[in-house]
Amino acid sequence: MKRTLFYKGYTQYENIGDLLINKALLNHFRKFCKIIVSDDKGMPEQYVKGLGLNDNERVTSGYSSFYAILLQSAFKNFLIKKEQVYYLASPPGHQFENSFVVGLKYLLSGFYYMFLRVLGVRIIKIGFSIGPLSPMGKIGERFRSKFVNYYFVRDSISLQFVKDLGIQKAEFFPDLCWTYSPSGEGNLSSPVENGKEKFKIMFSFREAVHSDSSNEEYGEGLLELLKAIVLEYKDAFCFEIVYQVTPDFEFSRLAYDKLGSLGDVSFREKQIHIEEASYYAQAALVLTNRLHVALLAQKFGCLPIIVTDIDKHVKIKGIFTDVKLGTLLIDSNQSMESSLAQFDEILKDRDKLMKELKVAESAQETLSKEKMEFIFSNN
Repeated sequence: MKRTLFYKGYTQYENIGDLLINKALLNHFRKFCKIIVSDDKGMPEQYVKGLGLNDNERVTSGYSSFYAILLQSAFKNFLIKKEQVYYLASPPGHQFENSFVVGLKYLLSGFYYMFLRVLGVRIIKIGFSIGPLSPMGKIGERFRSKFVNYYFVRDSISLQFVKDLGIQKAEFFPDLCWTYSPSGEGNLSSPVENGKEKFKIMFSFREAVHSDSSNEEYGEGLLELLKAIVLEYKDAFCFEIVYQVTPDFEFSRLAYDKLGSLGDVSFREKQIHIEEASYYAQAALVLTNRLHVALLAQKFGCLPIIVTDIDKHVKIKGIFTDVKLGTLLIDSNQSMESSLAQFDEILKDRDKLMKELKVAESAQETLSKEKMEFIFSNN
């Protein structure tokens, strides 16, 4: 039987991490079914190109709306079963909210899910972490999950969270960046290849734990630690401030203003796009508080170190502890002395930790393939 999967496609278009996981997810689905992605809400052409969408995979404003085509296909196959229709209910990434109104939307969307299920559509939620949610958000998520056939979260903390909500069908599916296969995959470049005498350490940060939770104290704490690292290791390393997500430019510029005069510190004003991610191969390490900077950089032999408020940055904590690599998490709340000591230990174990990351990546790839085969094994 033929299979068709419908996906609304909305996300944070300026965030390369979201492009990575959506691209990886669609590449998974293409092995099993035809995909229909809506870009009728102004999806940037650069993003469409990055996803690798073909014209026959796109629903644009020149045709019927995405939901009209989904319902038309669902009704048709309800009456005359010719293909199995799937609906990807929400984009991969991190789901959280603290609003009664948004929580109410969760609840109302559950009735739409219910209607699709009556028509025989199989609903998938996959590749996301979740929490916190408002009281109404918890009610809404629990209700709409009843109509989701496949409910996969990307870390054990999220899994426990939804189990506590009563979503017992939830299962684990690894973060999709683990399965992304970039072109130009490689290992750490030598200083000579990059025209330098020292190995490089990159810094790539946003100013807050979450995009909607600006915290001046958090950002100042990050800059103080980076300053201490530059001063401690300036004789052994050069440093470069880079950014992968457009809104991070301002904080990156601020970091350069604070650190630029302390040693061999440069600032790459050009954003790192997915097509040039091999740039990470120039660095031995990248310190970051962005999950997909970390997971993308490691594909090019650059060891990621997460520096953030670990307990608040649930998605990062869950994903790295799940693969037994909590060593790479430096809590920005601990003392400067403890952070520098942990950083020094990571430096000493860099090669060993890089090998462990590659083993973890391979295991996550295998598990992802098994889960995908399970989703499509029933027809």
